Amino acid sequence: MNTPNNKWSWEKQPLPIPVEEIKKTVEADIVVIGAGLAGMVAALSAREAGAKPIIIEKNWTFSARGFHNAAFCTKVQQKLDIKVDYRQVIRDWVRWSQSKADEVMLWRFARKSGACMDWLIDIAEAGGMQVGIWDGYYKGPDYTEYPVTHMFYIPGNPDISWNYGLSKILEKNIKSQGIEIHYNMPAARLIRDEQGPVTAVIAGKPGNYTRYNASRGVIIATGDYASDMEMLERYNSFALEADAQVYFPQETNVGEGHKIAMWIGAAMQKVEPHSTVIHLEAGAMSYFFLHVNARGKRFKNEDVNTQSKSCGKLLEPGGIAWTVYDANGLFDVQKSITSGIGGGLFWDQTERLKGQEWDMEAEQALLEEHIKNGKVVTANTLEELAKKMKVPAHNFMATVARYNQMAVQKDDEDFGKRPELLTPIEKPPFYAGKLLATILTASGGLRTNTNCEVLDEDDEPITNLYVAGSTAGGFFANDYPTICPGIGHGRCITFGRIAGIIAAGKNVDDIVPSRKI
Repeated sequence: MNTPNNKWSWEKQPLPIPVEEIKKTVEADIVVIGAGLAGMVAALSAREAGAKPIIIEKNWTFSARGFHNAAFCTKVQQKLDIKVDYRQVIRDWVRWSQSKADEVMLWRFARKSGACMDWLIDIAEAGGMQVGIWDGYYKGPDYTEYPVTHMFYIPGNPDISWNYGLSKILEKNIKSQGIEIHYNMPAARLIRDEQGPVTAVIAGKPGNYTRYNASRGVIIATGDYASDMEMLERYNSFALEADAQVYFPQETNVGEGHKIAMWIGAAMQKVEPHSTVIHLEAGAMSYFFLHVNARGKRFKNEDVNTQSKSCGKLLEPGGIAWTVYDANGLFDVQKSITSGIGGGLFWDQTERLKGQEWDMEAEQALLEEHIKNGKVVTANTLEELAKKMKVPAHNFMATVARYNQMAVQKDDEDFGKRPELLTPIEKPPFYAGKLLATILTASGGLRTNTNCEVLDEDDEPITNLYVAGSTAGGFFANDYPTICPGIGHGRCITFGRIAGIIAAGKNVDDIVPSRKI
């Protein structure tokens, strides 16, 4: 994918757009590029701060996906009497990144995210939604996820719940505030006179462009670049090994925000490779059961987070891995949940809120669905199961026998898994679920500071250019930290709000109080 002159395609400065192709000019205080969570929050926040923003979006609708939104010290957590040592959360986060993430940025999030989430909760509740805390977070002795994950929902109506429903409410509020959203309007260029401020965005398609003048600034909120294979190769080539990708709208996250900023002097974050969110979403549920590779051999302690499972399994022969359990498997999961030792992203039900019981009926229905679509194979003997998995039967049988032996003795001598999660594979029917590493987001981006200003190679702000959400860099390093499920959406909310307020010329501290951490 690297170009013949050893440059990446975006390193070649594009030709200016001919003046005669610009058919229209629109005036605004602030132009927000992207109608995702970060962009819509930024536009509403800018309007609240007294500016007149406009949103341009390349797709036919807003971008929304997922369930989870992380924040610290919110009124929902307080109401549910949830106590978290947030300083420990940040220490864990810094350790995960090996101190390569921007710690100043992490503390900015920690102090401001609670007030930003409370602001969004008020908007959602006024629109008829309720807000709860996800209760499926991982509860382990050495790897723990924290109960910081907020979920927006309408009881009994999942079709308009979660972040899709939240985004519909945001869109409605945006329009009611007189903020225009120009859909089907892809950003093509930023306008900057040499080293001066950014003054405009040119958007549209060849032969029919619109110039959007921005007197106070431009906020880039175009998402990530996980569907651009060249950018993945450049910034995190390991992610190219993944089995699948999940994004909505499909394959629209191609890094155009990063590119148009680099063309006028912006720099990408310093730390490489970039962090990529790789979970097991496209495959079967992994749970804590025995995992084997294509050779029918166990290769890891299965008592880890979904990111670790996804990345680890890609290093196995052919990138193939299975999770194996017996007729008691789902009951073993239920026992671990009710006893408070289980949970985790794509290991437990991702929609289960605090106070709700684990739903065995839903889990059994999901298993049946996965059997029908081939994500799970089942058999009455282990030999037959091995055949369906296409793994060597003699290796697989020996692996299961060894695992069962350690389950009886409650001592994982091979990989050190917690004894309470060692469950035997004895009772037919037997199941094997294929694990698929799935890219959700490429979480590297433009160099920025805590005021969401885009920086150049000298770490100097580019006047009137801001960034929020997945287009921003510095927040993650090395690998994606799953200790705060929904942190990607959480930073869209927090820094989207900060970007909108600052671009509007207001002091963030006057509007968004810091919470004591």
